[in-house]
Amino acid sequence: MKIPATNRAKLAKRLSKAVGSETPFREIAGNLSKVARSALNEANDLQIETVDIRLSRLPKNLDGFKILHLSDIHHSPFTDLEHIKKAVAISNELKADICALTGDFVSHEREYIEPMAEVMGTLKSKFGLYACLGNHDHWTDPENVIDSLESANIKVLVNEGLRLDAGDASFWIGGVDDYMVGKTDVRAALRGSFPDEMKLLLAHNPVIVRRAARASVDLMLSGHTHGGQIKIRDDEKRILPRRKLKNGLHKRKETQIYVTRGIGTVVLPIRYQCPPEISLLTLRCSEIGEN
Repeated sequence: MKIPATNRAKLAKRLSKAVGSETPFREIAGNLSKVARSALNEANDLQIETVDIRLSRLPKNLDGFKILHLSDIHHSPFTDLEHIKKAVAISNELKADICALTGDFVSHEREYIEPMAEVMGTLKSKFGLYACLGNHDHWTDPENVIDSLESANIKVLVNEGLRLDAGDASFWIGGVDDYMVGKTDVRAALRGSFPDEMKLLLAHNPVIVRRAARASVDLMLSGHTHGGQIKIRDDEKRILPRRKLKNGLHKRKETQIYVTRGIGTVVLPIRYQCPPEISLLTLRCSEIGEN
């Protein structure tokens, strides 16, 4: 359709005025600046996620058992010690029964390992602190990470597990080594467990949930994804389902998995619509078929 000459003239005049004005560019710059400030601030805005998880094999005496779940600490120039101390202080107020730490304690530099471990060792729980390694721990210095954490009374489970006695009941807790470096061994992490007892598995990368399901794991805890760290799209308005386990509670056959957004950042020191997370998971008994 041809635009009349008079309309073309009016449009040209408006365009010339807009281009000649600094206002549109100031507005764009201002909006970008607001987003940038928001993203930088959000990286430090720790949020507590409280989730009830119903498990058919949870011993009745452990109904209400609380797990404090932290992941992706990423102590580095981007995630300073004050941020980690704040996360630990908030966590200690939640009075968990155990603390589960699912890897990536540092990003790349060895000098950040020991200070991180010292702070993480101040976490408090009734029945202990348990951890597994992440890919960044391997890319930095895995032996140093393990030694530093265990010196801080944090039990690092590397393709191994143990029976956790919690008062009048018990369950199996195992941890696997990292998937991205090809060291994951779910069977080894469950070796020694009883076929009918509840099994909790710590695994940095959620991609191994299929292996966990085949091994009859009841609950798997993971991180790695940072929840996406920067979310541009609104998940509630998505037409197609999400393909990856980015964050939250999911189920694969009879195995449930909780993926935390983590507390640190990597690549960029920002988060957008994806704040850092302290997870408090409360285990609840359920009959088979109720999950």
